[in-house]
Amino acid sequence: MNARDRITSRIADQARRYPDFDLSSLDVSGLDDRDAALARAMEMTTLRRWLTLVTILDNKLAQPWEGLQPAVKAPLLVGAAQLLLLEKIPDHAAINEAVNWTKRHARARAGGLVNAILRRVAELRQEVVEKHDPSRADELALHDGRAWRLKENVFDEDPVTRIAQQTSHPRSLIQRWIVAFGRDQAEALAYHNLMHPPIIISGVDEDSAQAQTSLLPHEKPGYFLFTGTHVQLTTLLASREGKNVRVQDPTTAEPVQATHQMNPHTIIDFCAGMGTKTGQLAAKHPDARVITTDKNPARFEILQRTFDTHRNVEVVPFDRIREFDNQADLLLLDVPCSNSGVLARRVEAKYRFTGETLENLVGLQRQIIADSLPLLSENGRILYTTCSVEEDENQRQVEWLTRWHPLKVVSSALRMPSGVPGDPVDRYTDGGFHALLERI
Repeated sequence: MNARDRITSRIADQARRYPDFDLSSLDVSGLDDRDAALARAMEMTTLRRWLTLVTILDNKLAQPWEGLQPAVKAPLLVGAAQLLLLEKIPDHAAINEAVNWTKRHARARAGGLVNAILRRVAELRQEVVEKHDPSRADELALHDGRAWRLKENVFDEDPVTRIAQQTSHPRSLIQRWIVAFGRDQAEALAYHNLMHPPIIISGVDEDSAQAQTSLLPHEKPGYFLFTGTHVQLTTLLASREGKNVRVQDPTTAEPVQATHQMNPHTIIDFCAGMGTKTGQLAAKHPDARVITTDKNPARFEILQRTFDTHRNVEVVPFDRIREFDNQADLLLLDVPCSNSGVLARRVEAKYRFTGETLENLVGLQRQIIADSLPLLSENGRILYTTCSVEEDENQRQVEWLTRWHPLKVVSSALRMPSGVPGDPVDRYTDGGFHALLERI
């Protein structure tokens, strides 16, 4: 299978699952580096702009999009993504591959439908303009601030619906953000999620950074944009000089910075995930004993591998965490959340966002808080953090915590994502929230 075959089969599976996408890594085994990169680009572009592509394709279909089988949706989505959103791919290659794949995987006449629709999509393109105008219904926004000027109005005249279509968000999510943040901030947040987020690293000193051609300074002091290859990044992280280097956005790193005046003896990371903040805490408090765990078996295995030889980090099975009750001078609760502050990186999460899923997450977060509180020492502090911008997961959770438990807020901060398409890449940051609380 070539790159287009591989990704079209993958998208067919995602179309069956939508909106609950398969989050496992794309299988690129057997592909050379160039085809592997193409396959990844096609997958990410298609997922990032799923609803945008559906809007355009549905405009050209004589039958409802929802009535199509996944084996027809997939070549249409992948083909349209190449025609409209990926550069340097010849139209004939995108269309012919889509048609041939359809003939092999769908009903006999479906190839003709795919051919006709993709040719109509290609004919929509008029010219690329340097700056997208969100008020226009005949422009397709691109990730870098430019736009395709189209030959007809494809997007809705209603501004809220148009933002949702252009940025590939559910309309209900855009409306929620308008109520929470106002129209301008909601629009900026939605367009931010079209950006291709950079790899940002911290823990590199200025002299070392200047010697690295693959590192460029970020707008935030102490952070750098990594522009090299995957091999170069792996080498940097594994090197002696890279022992404190982390791939981490400034917003994600900020919560741990809030503990800089503390001198904890024991730190417990109760739901550590991949262990990024565990490592940051261990570096920030080198004399502390850092206990880390996660209930998920796969993530727990990653923690074990990551901290196998670490001097002051102990990876403890989740079912043994009660052994550390009353010992946490600092209790980190980096809880599962909606990811609404990092949708540029977690492109699939926006499609799952509903009032019901948010309510379930809020309940899960409160259960995690309740389960972890016995770990807190007599004078211990809680660092609560999310990568969400939703009040229900952030400020209201802190209000709930302080209402029902003898705790008070020491500090807190909500950071909205920064950067929109067309901005310098060094302006990019994720969004998130944190609060540091102490016993009263």
